[in-house]
Amino acid sequence: MLPTDLIVDTCIIGGGAADAYAAHRLQQHNHTFAIIEPNSGLGGHTVTYRDPLSHNQPVDYGVTWLQDLPVVRDLFAHYQVPLVAQKIDYRVEMFDFTPGRPIQPRSADDATAALNRYRKLLAEYPYLGTGFEDLPDPVPDELVVPFKQYMDKHHLGGLLDVFSSWLTGLGEWPYYPTLYVMKYLGRDYLDGRTRVGWVRPASHDASELFRVMEKGLGSGVVLLNTRVVRVESRSWNAGRVVVDVATTAPRSTNTTRRRIQAKALLFTAPPLPSNLAVLGLDAHEHSLFRQFADPWFYTALIRVQGLPADAFLENHDPDHPFHRPRLPAVLAFRPTDIANIARVTVASTTRGLTDDEVRDCIRAGVDAVRRRLGGNVSDPKILAVRDHSPYTLTVSGEAVAKGFYRQLTALQGHRRTYYAGATWDTHHAPQVWMLTDQVLQRHVLPVLEGRR
Repeated sequence: MLPTDLIVDTCIIGGGAADAYAAHRLQQHNHTFAIIEPNSGLGGHTVTYRDPLSHNQPVDYGVTWLQDLPVVRDLFAHYQVPLVAQKIDYRVEMFDFTPGRPIQPRSADDATAALNRYRKLLAEYPYLGTGFEDLPDPVPDELVVPFKQYMDKHHLGGLLDVFSSWLTGLGEWPYYPTLYVMKYLGRDYLDGRTRVGWVRPASHDASELFRVMEKGLGSGVVLLNTRVVRVESRSWNAGRVVVDVATTAPRSTNTTRRRIQAKALLFTAPPLPSNLAVLGLDAHEHSLFRQFADPWFYTALIRVQGLPADAFLENHDPDHPFHRPRLPAVLAFRPTDIANIARVTVASTTRGLTDDEVRDCIRAGVDAVRRRLGGNVSDPKILAVRDHSPYTLTVSGEAVAKGFYRQLTALQGHRRTYYAGATWDTHHAPQVWMLTDQVLQRHVLPVLEGRR
């Protein structure tokens, strides 16, 4: 054994909200762990910029607000990170960024009536609450058809403006199987939007939680700036799974090699071929994971003068039946806590964008807003750009109908490996945390504790 070897109960190949939460829950159950995190900090889609012109005031441009749910309150209280309530009461201006044509808003009464119908429909599918594991077999036909058909059938057209705003980052949502939209716009999300509201750290720094967690996860090891080199012995016939990793020191080319031996492997990174290659997938694993498709999604911060401080500016095409903009393009500009700094979202559905292409989209978006609002909008200074791809991994309705998620659930524990993360639920952090706990309770902990 090398001095750098680590022997733990669970090796977590991260990132995002799931790896830190999994480690937190394992620690509460007195189990050791090692997190393998390729980035310089925990948090995944939670990214924060500090503005040097505003005394390093933090500005979030990934996860910003969280639904006010017990899982959120409990986690923040455990790490003594205070929360404050957050109202999202900005007005929304929808227009086509290309020619500047406005979107004629739907009737508020129609939207309210349609939202009430949608809530009642959601109640018919309680198994959509956490993950996909409890889906009935076969999956109901209504959840398999494209969501646009579901909208037509149940007369939800009054929600077109609402859905096109809330679902901007989800890709071509009208054509996804209905279950994806109903999970993304599930009961907890709707309650956050319309009833219980939202919370955020009192510091207005969403990354604060993960910095505190990194220090507070004392029963394990958090290896930042670390990549997996090789995974061996995933067979249950082997004593432990073996994970070889390499850590690169910040601002250095020096690497430290370690070998981790664990009873179980928890994979929380997006299950893309590039991430999964180190696992040495068998034919069955490969046949499932290769079915995923994803859109590309980016966020940025810009310093710009002349944008309204009280409005979301959203890009929608009035000629598209669901007001989807022509992509790649800016989806929206949103004000932040700092005057003249705006958060930007950019999307593409056909291919990934280079950093320069994202920046070109942002400049084109500002030009479009300038044409719409007048010449007082300044040229933007791009402060930060973050690639959040893959934002949503989905499969076809045909695959769902043929039992894709039943087969995916059956992979839990296959070759000593378990899976959690947004792909197994949605990209809302509270739902990721609840899904992660479900995987631990149903699959990982029984193995670690000799109950299976």
